[in-house]
Amino acid sequence: MAETEPNRNWTIDLTDASYELLFLGAKPINTSGESVIYAPSLQLLRMINERPRAIVIDGWESPAYMAARWWARRRRIPVIASYRSTLITRRYSTGPVPIARRWFFEGADLVLTAGRASTEAAQNIGVPRARVIEGFNTVDVARFAEATSMRPTWRGRPGHHYLYVGQFIPRKNVDGLVRAFGAARQPHDTLTLVGEGPEEGQLRNLASDLSLETAITFAGSLNGDDLVMAYASANTLVLPSKEEVWGLVVNEGLAAGLQVVVSNACGVAPSVQSMPGVIISEPASSQLAAALRQSKNNWTGPLLNHPITRHTPEELASVVLKAVGQVAP
Repeated sequence: MAETEPNRNWTIDLTDASYELLFLGAKPINTSGESVIYAPSLQLLRMINERPRAIVIDGWESPAYMAARWWARRRRIPVIASYRSTLITRRYSTGPVPIARRWFFEGADLVLTAGRASTEAAQNIGVPRARVIEGFNTVDVARFAEATSMRPTWRGRPGHHYLYVGQFIPRKNVDGLVRAFGAARQPHDTLTLVGEGPEEGQLRNLASDLSLETAITFAGSLNGDDLVMAYASANTLVLPSKEEVWGLVVNEGLAAGLQVVVSNACGVAPSVQSMPGVIISEPASSQLAAALRQSKNNWTGPLLNHPITRHTPEELASVVLKAVGQVAP
């Protein structure tokens, strides 16, 4: 599998796992952009031929997924399909793509969604609500919650410290964030940009043009403890995207005790909007600047034991197992 999202490299020991983990080695057809399309795998079809209780397919666009769905239905094996897109991130409304998408999900016994926004999108393509099981997209929130115990190291620094974690690509709207920070910044406030991408040079030039070189730090791509420490050193995480299927950094930031400013174009927004410390904003720079000011004014200290920490990988796994038990009791 190709790495499409940096900053997610964690060392995991599966030695004592109670299940078998097998990589089938499907051949990528297209690796351009952010999406990777995979060819059908004969090994996958042979596994389906062995009649598992059910098959869970985490996506639909690849020929590999379509072949797996088709063969499972022929073998009368229950199919659970995952759908995470939102109405905003859906790219095609006419032509062969929506026809193929509808065919795929009409042939699924259940559809797993990753929150309110993707549930709405699934219903929009014709999936009855009764066939939707809504989960909550998650990360290892316990790992990021460790940032709250690191935070005393940074106590007493003047100013408010904003953080962005992600790629430097157009849809992430990092340039809009830099402009917003320039408009909202007060003495001693800082912005740390964690990540990399083709827009880095432009962003550095923009920071220079706005005389923000000393206030903005380009931290590069961070992983593991270094990434947790980046959260521990900040007050507010900002996700300013113009388009985002979810935005897992929001889970990370809230678990780490930060306040979060998140664009309403992100799929995570409807699922966290009522949680403590969350400010929803339009992605335009002027609205982002107002949200940054609001977050600074609202800051009274880290958000400990945040409700987001209840949405664990184990919880999401239980949702998947519930779906399997429903179609294959």
